[in-house]
Amino acid sequence: MLNLSANERRAIINKLEQSLMNGEEHIGIIIKSIRTELYGMTQTQYAKFVKVSDKTLRDIEKGNTDPRISVVNKLLKPGGFRLSARKAAQISL
Repeated sequence: MLNLSANERRAIINKLEQSLMNGEEHIGIIIKSIRTELYGMTQTQYAKFVKVSDKTLRDIEKGNTDPRISVVNKLLKPGGFRLSARKAAQISL
């Protein structure tokens, strides 16, 4: 794990939050950033850390799969993120 100060960690997390909110990056890139920028881990290390397969992590980071929310949440949790689904508001005319 990288030895980051609390301010450095918060800056990285804020940058990732902004990227997500603005739709600038897909979820795989956010997961890769958590893995590399916050933890400094290889895919193999991070996959073992969060208890998913190397292949699953690799495919999600590349955007080559549509993973279950539970798997994505395992990968996001070390960065303090959580994915959830919400029902969109219905508009009647």
